[in-house]
Amino acid sequence: MEKAIYQIKNLNHTIARYCCAKIDMQKNMPTPAQMQIMHYIGSKKDHKVYQRDIVKALGLRRATLSEILKTMEKNELISKVPSENDTRIKEIILSKKAKENFAIVKQKLNETEKTALQNIDKKDLEIFFKVIKQMQNNLNKERMKIC
Repeated sequence: MEKAIYQIKNLNHTIARYCCAKIDMQKNMPTPAQMQIMHYIGSKKDHKVYQRDIVKALGLRRATLSEILKTMEKNELISKVPSENDTRIKEIILSKKAKENFAIVKQKLNETEKTALQNIDKKDLEIFFKVIKQMQNNLNKERMKIC
């Protein structure tokens, strides 16, 4: 029997390679982690977003996120604006460039998903999502015991 985690890893690499081939990988195009962050910030249209919010929502370490945000700021994908209430924290705002890049990549990812899911029965897909969710729950539950 094949190992599930290896198959998930292989699928992830296949998706990444396909996306790189499909998307013209221009200099400073967002990485997958940057895309997740951009998606999170973009989804909070009526709310201010701070680094602590992203850490909590995406399960990233503070130091890891800090480095990603530095790169994103250097590449003009975000800006950090001091909070009106607390100057120690900064609101994270997407730039126009980030919104444009995100729109392009999001369209390509939607096309990639459509390609990946062709000829897969709807019931099989429902089972797949159920299994993935259960695997996440199992790992999160065990991680809580360790931490």
